[in-house]
Amino acid sequence: MTNPYAAYVKSSESVETKEELLIKVFEEILSLLNISIYAIEEGDIKTKAENLTKVTDAVAVLQASLDMEKGGEIAKNLYSIYEFCLEELIKANATNDKEKIKQIIE
Repeated sequence: MTNPYAAYVKSSESVETKEELLIKVFEEILSLLNISIYAIEEGDIKTKAENLTKVTDAVAVLQASLDMEKGGEIAKNLYSIYEFCLEELIKANATNDKEKIKQIIE
């Protein structure tokens, strides 16, 4: 597994703003989720598990980075969305449930 801090530093060097970095993170999450669906279809459980673990780690970092005081209602709503995603990722990884992954994508 890659070092998340090193990946963040590398990504942050190639973008100009925090918003651009956030967009790149979400694009990577979507890509990994789609790869996970394909891996389930192909019976490649190792690839599915590796990618869903990466997504789980990324969502946990996003959730932990929320500023609940400054973010107000938006931060609370994002926290709930991230919590839902984390719960569904764990279930999807344990059961190879493509539909749970599709719900996360939506």
